[in-house]
Amino acid sequence: MFRALTLLKDRAVGGGAAFTAKRWMHVALVGAGGIHFGSPEGPWNHAARLQEIPGVSFSAVVDPNVELAQARIDKCRQGPRGELWKNTQALASHRDLLTGPSVRPDAVFIGVPPVFHGSLHDPSARIELDLARAGVHFFVDKPLSVRPSEEVRQLARELEALRREKGLVMSVGYMLRYSPAVTAAKKILAEVGRPPAAIVARYACAYSEIRKREWWDVTQSGGPVVEQGTHFLDLMRFFGGEVRHETLGGVAVGPEYPLSDMPAAPGGEHQVPRERRINRATAATFLFESGAVGSFTHTIVLNGAAFFTEIDIFADGLHVIICDPYADARVRVRHPGREDYQEVAVDRTVDMYYEELAAFVRAVQTGETSGVRSPYSDAAKTYELSQCVASRCESGDLQADGSLPAAMKTTEP
Repeated sequence: MFRALTLLKDRAVGGGAAFTAKRWMHVALVGAGGIHFGSPEGPWNHAARLQEIPGVSFSAVVDPNVELAQARIDKCRQGPRGELWKNTQALASHRDLLTGPSVRPDAVFIGVPPVFHGSLHDPSARIELDLARAGVHFFVDKPLSVRPSEEVRQLARELEALRREKGLVMSVGYMLRYSPAVTAAKKILAEVGRPPAAIVARYACAYSEIRKREWWDVTQSGGPVVEQGTHFLDLMRFFGGEVRHETLGGVAVGPEYPLSDMPAAPGGEHQVPRERRINRATAATFLFESGAVGSFTHTIVLNGAAFFTEIDIFADGLHVIICDPYADARVRVRHPGREDYQEVAVDRTVDMYYEELAAFVRAVQTGETSGVRSPYSDAAKTYELSQCVASRCESGDLQADGSLPAAMKTTEP
């Protein structure tokens, strides 16, 4: 199903108080939803991919809905890798993972909505800090939180101190860093040796099949920039370095802009209070510390299920285009001294979702972390940038009386 990566199985040398050398690496999944077990809305399925990584077995699935967690376990036991799930327990809280050696994992994968994790102060959402204090490695999907940037910045500092003290691996699910298209673009830039002058990122989301109510609720998801556009802001940092936040400015089109193909109730935003609905379009510009300029646009206006995603990187004589890195990843390049564009070979057999998980597992098993491309300390900087873009780009599409401008209203044919 997914390409296997050869890992050390017989001897695992990892940091962390909870980790000892053994043949099997026991992992727990916090969250019994689509991130870990698949969803019609996307290609996620951590459990299926982890099953293909040698040396991994499953100690627990954690979810407040224990019946759902048990159902997931039962289904996996009936699958082709059922032996990996024979001792898996269904638990209600991540704290239950730390109560005894029979269930205590070597590593935990966190795949729950951001409102339920990434907190420094809220005990019910302090998953990362609890695990790190217990000496357990973790992989967490983005976004890191929905809390204020300052709280997440403090959390990142505490986690980094614990990582150093206990030798932990902390990785974040910015899977596009593992995309073969991104790898190819990085190689071109390194070979040409000319720094970017401008990076332009455009992300157009198709919204018709996004049914989850919490996605449309800014208090639950963080909003489209923090929850979704953050992937491209992360790639902009990956290629361009750190951003000077004081230079950031932008605008947005708010939730008053009508969408004609909203999923039917109770999905979509039908039951989301108006003041908690998300922006339809966001545009931001900023300067990198290198002096390069960045331009970021995110929209939620396309119908159907096909997104438009593209990043342009401009340097002296050079133009690199990364097209559709989520699905049909392609790279086109115009080299210095030329006027034509060439298609760059991209290894389409590489599954970036598998690669990010395998890199984390290998780091835990061997102690070699160079393959982890998105450590928590770095991802926290992307979170801060994403929050900065979201907060600076305030909606300005209402009239003084609170009504929508006539030009933006939907008219009947």
